[in-house]
Amino acid sequence: MLEFLVIVFALATIGSFSWGLRGHFRAPDGMPKQMQALTAISGLAGVLLVVLTLRNGVDLPETLGFVVLSVLALALFWWAVDTTRRRPPHVAHSGKDPDALYEDGPYAYVRHPFYLAYCLFWVGSAVAVGGLQWVVAALLVIWYYVTSRREESQFLRSSMAPSYSEYRRRTGMILPRVYKIRRR
Repeated sequence: MLEFLVIVFALATIGSFSWGLRGHFRAPDGMPKQMQALTAISGLAGVLLVVLTLRNGVDLPETLGFVVLSVLALALFWWAVDTTRRRPPHVAHSGKDPDALYEDGPYAYVRHPFYLAYCLFWVGSAVAVGGLQWVVAALLVIWYYVTSRREESQFLRSSMAPSYSEYRRRTGMILPRVYKIRRR
């Protein structure tokens, strides 16, 4: 039963993220090679999660941790989709100059809510099954961090640099600045 719960939440979350890739983010020049690689690695990580879940089973505390992190990831992901629905961002690794600065919704707390959602899910997957999944989760979290740093550099070289600098001062990159949230 617990294994079924892990697999259902994994499929729902990975399915949402996959939909975002094709159904939300803009990729006018096609899918960049780095994004194709990230998609392939994420797919393999999802398969590994299912295999480890079925092979080793899962315990209640780890399952609950995974479900909580998956629900948080899904809620944040769909909140970010809703916030950017009118003008979706370019797909990661596109190299496109940013053409929109989002500051409301989850963007009022973190500059990269999509990456935070992905990180929450992959850390949750490691909580669920442990072992090798921790290595995979760490690699993916590092990938998202490096990607977000590159995107930050693009913003700082764009015509939006002054506005973005002010925005950076107020918000966390991937994690919210807790002391600023308390003041709201």
